[in-house]
Amino acid sequence: MSDAQLREEVLDFFASQFGVAEAELHDLEISERREDIWAVSALPPPGIASRRLPGLRILRRTPNGLKPTSAFLIHLGQRITTARVNLTTDTLEALLLGRRIENSRPDGFVALCYGVDVIGCGRVSRGLLQTMIPTGRRRELLSALSETSDG
Repeated sequence: MSDAQLREEVLDFFASQFGVAEAELHDLEISERREDIWAVSALPPPGIASRRLPGLRILRRTPNGLKPTSAFLIHLGQRITTARVNLTTDTLEALLLGRRIENSRPDGFVALCYGVDVIGCGRVSRGLLQTMIPTGRRRELLSALSETSDG
């Protein structure tokens, strides 16, 4: 796949799935390595360090299509205009604990939001919402929720 085709695929994905205007992503340098797609901040350094691209992983290719990373959805924040799921404290806590929550949205990836903040990636499948936030980040968020409810 050419760089132009990759760029078009990425821009189309974020526009169609999350309502992110292509103009919001026009400055990104996009690169693919294996199944990972990165927003690259610089050319990779020589030697062993070149095994990991500098920048932020934004997507991963899966057998079912593209999956956005929580880190990039957080970065996009308010630029995400569709596929936002606003969570209450109770639903957020349940999701972070690994539970699935009933949700009437169409199947696909969503931006999980708490208050005005995008906090990561979720997925709706057959009427159930689950978090796709990495385990370490889920622990951090659970701790933050605990501290908020204690104070």
